Amino acid sequence: MDSPPAKESLAADSPHRIGTVPHSMTDTNNITASDDLGALIDGDAVDGRTMRRTRNRSSVINALLELIQEGDFEPGASAIAQRAGVSHRSVFRYFDDLGDLVRTAVTQQFAQAGELAEIPHLGEGSTNDRIERFVAARIELWRFTHNAALVTQIKRLSIPNIDDALIRILETFREQLNHHFGPELSRFEPDVRMQLTDMILVMSSHDSYRYHLTLFKHSDEQIHASWRCSLTELLRD
Repeated sequence: MDSPPAKESLAADSPHRIGTVPHSMTDTNNITASDDLGALIDGDAVDGRTMRRTRNRSSVINALLELIQEGDFEPGASAIAQRAGVSHRSVFRYFDDLGDLVRTAVTQQFAQAGELAEIPHLGEGSTNDRIERFVAARIELWRFTHNAALVTQIKRLSIPNIDDALIRILETFREQLNHHFGPELSRFEPDVRMQLTDMILVMSSHDSYRYHLTLFKHSDEQIHASWRCSLTELLRD
């Protein structure tokens, strides 16, 4: 009498056993044992914690930038934590101190404004066309980064290296000017050309924008007209 067919085994090497992996995944280039499934799960947990940490850190940075945009240039950790939806202690888990957070947030704001620092059609067109595009680009940049630039000025003495991003932008601007207004600047001797470049940098700086905006109560349109007039006189034949 024939023996009844053996029942399907749920031994450790069965692909249907809970907690094991199929044979197709047990080669030397993949998961090699059921114990590795635990490691994989642990890895997913670590990745989850890393993602949560990254998300919370970004929330803290964005919360500070929002508060700055609303005119609170020196928010405390409690206000930042409340806006970010994290605990007060979490703020200092992701950053060494408030100075580190402010420096990181300001740097991020300027990095986000990278495209605005570009001058459309660099060096192309007539002098008047190039002046118009240059002025429009600068005003758009300072409008977007105005409050972050204010914080940079306020914290310059108390937070080391907070203005590094702004300094890098200004260095880029010097190269842009020499390219964008190359035909006009090339008419002058090197020393005079450098002085003119410095004058244009100062005239179109955030400090200049801020003075027009806060001291003179000028609108962006009035600032545009003033800078365009000044540049036209500086670069005239």
